[in-house]
Amino acid sequence: MNRFAELLDRVAYEPSRNNKLRLLTDYFRSTADPERGWALAALTGALSFPHAKAGLIRNLIAERTDPVLFELSYDYVGDLSETVALMWPAKQLPSPRGEGESVTAENDLTLTRVIETLATLGKAQLPRQLSR
Repeated sequence: MNRFAELLDRVAYEPSRNNKLRLLTDYFRSTADPERGWALAALTGALSFPHAKAGLIRNLIAERTDPVLFELSYDYVGDLSETVALMWPAKQLPSPRGEGESVTAENDLTLTRVIETLATLGKAQLPRQLSR
């Protein structure tokens, strides 16, 4: 999942069409099935999740942040997913030394696992899973 997220970042900020094509080609050559198939589906808009909608994401972020700050941030950023990514509180783990410090949890999800989970979860289970 981290490789796919990195690909999206790099493609989004790469101004050169040829370099974007090179990034995509390198990713698809070095990624095994089914990950590359899911990545292609995601890039082409071929994925659909019946219960994962923008309204659900708005409700989840509203529960975790100041609603006025969210609305102002969303107006400024202009994209719901980007605003949520910037504002979502990081999951904090206790410090190994037992002190007040904390570290952000590492995420070892695969694109396949995320897509299969979103596709199979019911409407009632989805908010909790997305929050995680």
